[in-house]
Amino acid sequence: MNDEKTIIASLSLVLAACTEDEEEKKVTTTEGTKSEETTSKEKANPAGDMMKFYLSISQSINAVDAELNAYENIDLEAPPEAAELKKMRDAAKTAAANTAVKVEELEVPAELKDHQETIDSALNKLQEAYTMKADALAAEGDVVLDEANAKFEEADAELSKVLKEVGLAESSIASEVAQ
Repeated sequence: MNDEKTIIASLSLVLAACTEDEEEKKVTTTEGTKSEETTSKEKANPAGDMMKFYLSISQSINAVDAELNAYENIDLEAPPEAAELKKMRDAAKTAAANTAVKVEELEVPAELKDHQETIDSALNKLQEAYTMKADALAAEGDVVLDEANAKFEEADAELSKVLKEVGLAESSIASEVAQ
């Protein structure tokens, strides 16, 4: 047991030392004006910048879409009673509208300016998809989300394209927010 603690402590120190070395290198390689430092960072880590932004997209959506997910995941073979279903549908409509607003509030970081157009397009499609879902949930009759889901898939493909372009594995924002 003590050997395990010693190994863990040693690895922690090595990791800390590596982190400090990396930070020192950043300081020495980013000398100059603030704008030069920003430019250096942009060139140094577009994958990291995209990953942070991509995670912020899913976190922003997940903060407000739980009721929408619950409604979309209703077991059709054993649906809730009519009153409960209406309550869930109303909550899902509000969640979809709130999610559209959250997506609209997202701003692409300056570090990702080389991918601005594609990311903006994806965000616009995400916002449109959630607006379409809110409208479908507000309409009378059966809820049909096929067009909204197709729009969401278009946005998902565009975000995956950017992930790939910056050297990251493709991912699906749909799987990140569908829980």
